[in-house]
Amino acid sequence: MYKNKKEIEKWIKAFNPEQVERMRVDNYLDHIDEGDINGSKRFRGGGNWSVELVVPQAVLDLLPEWESKNWWQVGVVMDEDGEGIFKSEQKALDEYGVKSIDEINAHFARRFYDLSLDEEEWWISLEKEFEGKTGLPFEQIRVNYG
Repeated sequence: MYKNKKEIEKWIKAFNPEQVERMRVDNYLDHIDEGDINGSKRFRGGGNWSVELVVPQAVLDLLPEWESKNWWQVGVVMDEDGEGIFKSEQKALDEYGVKSIDEINAHFARRFYDLSLDEEEWWISLEKEFEGKTGLPFEQIRVNYG
């Protein structure tokens, strides 16, 4: 089902305070870096995150700018800190059916606290807005459970 930018923004404006309230109730607010103005560290790092979503740029293009700042770019191949999607370049090449790692478009991640199944399904439903339209190897939303 098609979602316009206004519907997406309205849903996220309701969703984000619910996430923060769940964290407050569980005394988990210290895991939100409110001082991070650019959003590059917000909801990042260790902690009890139920779900991490990894998405292509096409999802960020659907989001309001203020929400897209809660997402950070993550490497296709894991780095020395263990951050990334695939353990090896070959696994990434095999997954996306390309010959060069440079052919794989950027991946962006965000972690969520105590995400309900309905909320997870809403995020995943954003795939329908761009799937098969970008011509890029990475068009799906990847779900990693904490």
